[in-house]
Amino acid sequence: MFGTPAFEKLLRDASKELYADNRLTMRSGQLLATQNQVDVGDVELFFRGVRAGLVEVKPDGRFNTLDRPTPQGHWALLSRSAEGGWFNAEYLPQIAAYVDAILDLGYPHERVLFELPTKSLQLDLAILDDDGAVKVLGEAKRSTPALSVLKLGAVERFGRESPTVESKRRGDEQRQLAWRLWTVSPEFTWLIGPGHREAFRTELAPLRLSSMPQLPRARELDLDHQPSQQLAPPSLV
Repeated sequence: MFGTPAFEKLLRDASKELYADNRLTMRSGQLLATQNQVDVGDVELFFRGVRAGLVEVKPDGRFNTLDRPTPQGHWALLSRSAEGGWFNAEYLPQIAAYVDAILDLGYPHERVLFELPTKSLQLDLAILDDDGAVKVLGEAKRSTPALSVLKLGAVERFGRESPTVESKRRGDEQRQLAWRLWTVSPEFTWLIGPGHREAFRTELAPLRLSSMPQLPRARELDLDHQPSQQLAPPSLV
């Protein structure tokens, strides 16, 4: 159900810890079942990231990546509900892509940003160049089929011009992706789902996403050298 016994145990233990800290709002520390796909390869990348020190997991399931850690953990693998801990499924493939970019594709961790803030358009993942611009824009979903619908809709609906700033409301994910692509103008787009990381060369006017065998390695883009410090989330608005 949760990919591997080790990952399920981590989540079950975290759910119990979450309950211990939130007895006023939770009636149980049970880990709730999930209908979302949990890919074994993503789980393996998750634990590789933990072993490499790229991902730090707190007892209650909150976690940090290296770019913007907080004492309590910046993000959470689980959310609270009255019945128990509820798995935030979108984070696992997102973490897997973060680890893949650093450990397998060779991007220094100082270039790779996870779950960017509002000023950076809340991008799920970004890889920055030496000027701090977004070279790779990553978009993660908890369902791989949803990515095909997302890409097709973004290109068909907004291929000729960007959605207006006023239209970036939540709920219309095709519009949101198109607005981000037109605003950021990344050279590459990385669509991320369970066990799925598909790279696209990105062009604008018109908007085109051309599929690639994989995201280029850092050395192919001359981005394998380590910046002097952690690159900050760029201001994109």
